[in-house]
Amino acid sequence: MPYPTPLIHDLNMLFEPTNSPALAASPASSTSTLAADEDELPSKLDLNPHAAPFVPNSVPIRISLSPPRRQSVSLPKLPPKPVWFDAFAQGTRASSTPVHPAYATAVVTSRQSWPIEAMAELAQNFCWRAGEKVDDESPGIAPFALAVSNQFFHVFGEEPGQLFKWHLCECVVGAFIVSWDPDISSRAITYRNAPSFNYVASALAQAGFIGQLYQLDLVSGPYVSTCIVTLLKGLNSYEHIEALRALLTNAGPNFWHESGEGNATIHRFVAKFLEAVAPLRPNMSVLGRFLKPNDMGDIIKEVEQLVSKFAV
Repeated sequence: MPYPTPLIHDLNMLFEPTNSPALAASPASSTSTLAADEDELPSKLDLNPHAAPFVPNSVPIRISLSPPRRQSVSLPKLPPKPVWFDAFAQGTRASSTPVHPAYATAVVTSRQSWPIEAMAELAQNFCWRAGEKVDDESPGIAPFALAVSNQFFHVFGEEPGQLFKWHLCECVVGAFIVSWDPDISSRAITYRNAPSFNYVASALAQAGFIGQLYQLDLVSGPYVSTCIVTLLKGLNSYEHIEALRALLTNAGPNFWHESGEGNATIHRFVAKFLEAVAPLRPNMSVLGRFLKPNDMGDIIKEVEQLVSKFAV
């Protein structure tokens, strides 16, 4: 909308030259005045030889060349370890199963109650420990998990005991899916995401751990089936067959006969397995390992015979 006329007029007057009498009569703008002032300036500056020297009154500023003192930055404190951790660590590293109940009792009775967060943290530590290398002399992590489960039932009753089993199952199977299912996890073992040797070794150890937990009734059959289907769906390397072998070897024959259709289930699995491995070439390893010409065929035959002998 255009401005009203009086305002436009005022803006024009502001930027147009003016012949204001007051401005014309100003001494600062008078040409004659400037000329007169120039005539009054001395043509030569006379210096007084007897003048006192100039001495500044201000104290000179001293500049320190030393670097500023670095302020210490306090790092965030790590959360304290759980009260049960020492007994847990000793139990998972025990050289024989007879000592497991004592360590399991120490773990379970370290708390007056077990809220969901604490139970989940304990299950997570079992999962982490299962992915580590176990000494040949050690009976493994699964027997100690069974001892802890039994103590939960004994000390706190049915509900906490079942809750521990549920958290343990969810944790280990969830970690398995993250390691082997590229449709769900960006950290799955694939050729695109080249894994480290330690990552694959941990995933293989956890596959065997799930089979052991099934044998001890800490993981149910449907969870094992989920893991098998996951491996068959993405089977494209020697390492996938290694994981399948570890899982099936430790789960044993009872897994196949749990539903009452053992032989039929075994035959269907063998057919699916041979179909999945048919496109594999002898050198297909996500780790880039050097495989001998017979290595791929040997492990395929080993898994086929392993499952076939479970038929009755």
